[in-house]
Amino acid sequence: MSVSVPISKVTPADARGNAAGTAVTTLPPLAKADWSKQDLSADGAGRLESGRMVKKRVAKSDRIDLEWSYITRAEAAVVLQAFDSEYVLVEYLDAKSGAWVTKHFYTGDMTATGWTPHLDRWAKVSLAIIRATPDKG
Repeated sequence: MSVSVPISKVTPADARGNAAGTAVTTLPPLAKADWSKQDLSADGAGRLESGRMVKKRVAKSDRIDLEWSYITRAEAAVVLQAFDSEYVLVEYLDAKSGAWVTKHFYTGDMTATGWTPHLDRWAKVSLAIIRATPDKG
């Protein structure tokens, strides 16, 4: 199974992007990690009556959707605790640049679904991280 966005380190951070805790480097292997770019537009952006789009992009922000499949209770705890801070610094392989980078993210909703007691595993643990400090447009 290929992993599109490997992550090597997650560090708790504050709202300004300063490290605020101990880094986690022991995440279990990802089942899926999808990178996407979100455009942030200025007021007045949108589609005109003519159908023409006025983008007015002011910034670009990365979003990474992460998923782990059939991980143990202990592994799920590592993942959920690593991303539990409101903000995190994440070292990851950036799809756009092709280089390892560390960027400031906030964590979106997290889910753990499909508890399987006889295997002591969750079927899926997933969450999204979104760049808290975007790149200028």
